[in-house]
Amino acid sequence: MTIQTNNAHIEQITFNNAEKLNQSANLYSNLTSSSNSNSTISNFIYVTGNNTTNNNVENLVKTGHTEVIKTDNETDFNSSFPLFFFQNIDTIYIPKKAKRHLEKNVPNAYLKAIDNDRTIAIEKCIVLLSSLSSTIYSEKRWKELSSTIMDTQTKKGNNNTRIYPKIFNVLKYNTNTTEGIVQVKTNSLGNETYQEGVSCKSYSLTDTFYNAGLTEYTIKDNDILQKRKKYFYTQLQKAQQNTIASNLIALYARIDLPTKYELLSEAKRLVKNNHKNKKGKTLTFLNKHPKSYFKNTDSRSFVEDNIKLFEFLTKRGYMIPQAKDKKAGGRVVDSFTLMPSWIRNTVKIDGESIVEVDYKALHPNIAMSIYGGSKKFLTHELVAEESGIAKNEVKIEHLSFFNKTPREMKHSKLYKYYESSEPQMLKAIEQEKWNSTIKHKITSMMFFTKEVEIMTECIKQLNKSGIYVGYVYDALFCKKSEAEIVKTIMDKVVLQCNVFTTAEINY
Repeated sequence: MTIQTNNAHIEQITFNNAEKLNQSANLYSNLTSSSNSNSTISNFIYVTGNNTTNNNVENLVKTGHTEVIKTDNETDFNSSFPLFFFQNIDTIYIPKKAKRHLEKNVPNAYLKAIDNDRTIAIEKCIVLLSSLSSTIYSEKRWKELSSTIMDTQTKKGNNNTRIYPKIFNVLKYNTNTTEGIVQVKTNSLGNETYQEGVSCKSYSLTDTFYNAGLTEYTIKDNDILQKRKKYFYTQLQKAQQNTIASNLIALYARIDLPTKYELLSEAKRLVKNNHKNKKGKTLTFLNKHPKSYFKNTDSRSFVEDNIKLFEFLTKRGYMIPQAKDKKAGGRVVDSFTLMPSWIRNTVKIDGESIVEVDYKALHPNIAMSIYGGSKKFLTHELVAEESGIAKNEVKIEHLSFFNKTPREMKHSKLYKYYESSEPQMLKAIEQEKWNSTIKHKITSMMFFTKEVEIMTECIKQLNKSGIYVGYVYDALFCKKSEAEIVKTIMDKVVLQCNVFTTAEINY
């Protein structure tokens, strides 16, 4: 049922297994495309059981809660659409000890530059800091942050004064006896790696806070909350309008996540088999040891960190799928693209095991298409055979070879192969890197744009057939029973896009 008040739009929905997906999609559509200009969206209240009455709903409206979701039982509620997206906007994760550091060690003058109210100044620092929380469990310690988003999230009201640089002054503040919370990435000359129009600044937590773990924090300032809500719903609307993202939204309510016991069991099996991820890192149990206990830490991926990252990405609901900017070619990021692949492979769709269907050497074949290469249907195996380089090394090198600077490319084992077999193509790529305003990153932008074009068309055709799939950049995951259909469409679409490769089902 729907209750309309002067300033609130209330949806009271009862889910059951048969209609859960359709109800979820309808609710999402209602919330993001409502034509009622007086409607406002605030916190969501989830009510389970059969005791919710219209009076209960009206009372919740009076107390400021504008969305009420009712479910018949806890099981349906926990797997329903709203749980995934309508999470607590006021709750974030930050490194342990960070709040205390800001309160005890940072001079008042630094905080007053952000806001005259010390409490609000600290909270703005905490909100911005939360953007780096996921790096604690990720294999990528450094993270680029958008100045536009940081500015939007931290400025005061409609004031256009840029606050976020002052926040970083606080987060970087250190003394002879105290380490700052955040550091900025620099090159070998000690200069920040930021290049205008090429790349954002990269940030990392310092060792003290990187190794501290995370704690939950509840935002209190109303202005900060309102900005977060506005950003939240803007991203939700954008997701609905994006083919890949809207497909993912339709899929989420059908996904069954593994339990921690199941993950540990699978990890033991993989570790026993000396499993390596796509980057060649060996899956390893920490077993309560510090990482320094192991040799070649950089060549290992730790089970415990992987599971913590999985929990971070799913515990409060899935991320809203978000299409990246032009430099990233519009690639979509969500909880599953950021998830370790061995964990992602354990999820189920409609209770059925999944498989991943990916293209063989997609980016090398895109290079052939865009830059005038002579080969079609290039594979890692073919390059390995013709170059004498081990297949695993070829696969790993192909992940980054075309995205490097011209000088870095020359140091790759693949350079001589492409120099002798595809000299014109290689020359065209190098010249574009030198001449582009975004330098060497132009190549990855071109590749990602073409990749997104291909995957968008694949998903569009699959959705028309009633098939919804997971997305991992140049691969799709689906139920085993639908794998052949997915492969057929992927094979057809990639040729239509003038890229010559084929899809492969990874059972």
